[in-house]
Amino acid sequence: MVNSPTSPSGIRSELPPSTMTGWYAVTVLCIALLVSYTDRLIINLVVDPIRADLSLTDVEVSLLQGAGFAIIFALAGLPSGRLADAVSRRNLIVAGVLLWSIATVACGLAGDFWSFFGARLAVGMGEAALVPAASSLIIDFFSPRRRGAALGVFSLGATFGAGGALLIGGMLLRGIEAGRFASLPLMSDLAPWRQVMILVALPGFALLPLLLSIPEPVRQNRSGLLPLSEVFRRLMANNGTVLRVCMVKGVLAIGDHGLFAWMPTLLQRVYGMSAMEVGGLLVLAVSVSGASASVLGGALSDWFARRWGVPTRVVLLLGCYLMTIVGATMVFFAETGHQAALALGVWAFGSIGGYVIGHVVMQESVPSEMRATTIALSLTFIGLIGIGLGPTLVPLVALHGFGGEAALQPAMGTVSLVAALLAFVVIWPPIRVGLTVLRTRPNAMGQEG
Repeated sequence: MVNSPTSPSGIRSELPPSTMTGWYAVTVLCIALLVSYTDRLIINLVVDPIRADLSLTDVEVSLLQGAGFAIIFALAGLPSGRLADAVSRRNLIVAGVLLWSIATVACGLAGDFWSFFGARLAVGMGEAALVPAASSLIIDFFSPRRRGAALGVFSLGATFGAGGALLIGGMLLRGIEAGRFASLPLMSDLAPWRQVMILVALPGFALLPLLLSIPEPVRQNRSGLLPLSEVFRRLMANNGTVLRVCMVKGVLAIGDHGLFAWMPTLLQRVYGMSAMEVGGLLVLAVSVSGASASVLGGALSDWFARRWGVPTRVVLLLGCYLMTIVGATMVFFAETGHQAALALGVWAFGSIGGYVIGHVVMQESVPSEMRATTIALSLTFIGLIGIGLGPTLVPLVALHGFGGEAALQPAMGTVSLVAALLAFVVIWPPIRVGLTVLRTRPNAMGQEG
């Protein structure tokens, strides 16, 4: 393949400009990501009903929230990424959506801990296919000057899914209590939490025709999959930037999932809010801050790349992770449910902004032959470290560090603050390199009149 010219800003321009087809694909994939997060996180709104119905402890529920999803999500991530670098990414996504939708229905029908745990494993397996394949598709649809914005819009699905799961769940619970779904086959005999799990699975089935309408773009690479030895070499290049970004995503995800898993329960148990109130408050806190972070983070990273060069994108992670430290600290001092939700919003702004920027940094640091694999590796870290540990660490820290399961709030603050500080330490070397580049290239690259 002939190398394409490099622009004055240091951004390779080997791709055609963005097209309506590309933005259509981003929109559909964003909706798929929203459905994915809704199906993944809806369990957080109905913790106490599940706990009572299946006679579970908080730790057992946390395993359903975290490890039950994370184990297979992490283990299936790398094979899914390698597969996405070799086969039709669209068809892989379709198979994943179908699998996790069926598995979410199975969660609603589970009769005990182990059947629920098995269904959550299947949800994780299906969702593991989405982000690596979708990210690779988006990169091939857009030029380097638009990738940050495109991936930022795609990430809105996670943002609105994280908050929307709670709002949608609250609305569904209210509708169920009003008998609006009683006419559906077999639904009236099920507990409300079971009906919620089944209802949130339905959009996944409806999404399949839209996904099948996305064309498979021509891949930039022609050499096929890179050997694993070359993949490892690329991960370790430039002071291990790509590997560090993968690791920091996993570390920060401990705080993400510790907070997201237990904030609804905190607001209901401690601050006496209803499920509907919790859903409305948290969708406002998470979605507004997260959407702002996704769009601004992607656009600002594109501006940095155009003006000072691609290596300076990583500098923006400094502000993002400082923001998570502020949000985690606020959790400790929150005295009302609204203050606790605000703390989550501050955390989400920093965490989601860092996720989007880190996403672009990884994709531009490796050849196209391993882009899906790289994203899958980051998801493996997120699954094993973040989702696997975050939800379970909170009740364990509450029990052993603060004297009992009632101490959710200080435990949430502790887990998230330690995660934010550790993430900052891991990502500092690449940020320091980016700062050096920034200081040596003041207004020297990518000037746009």
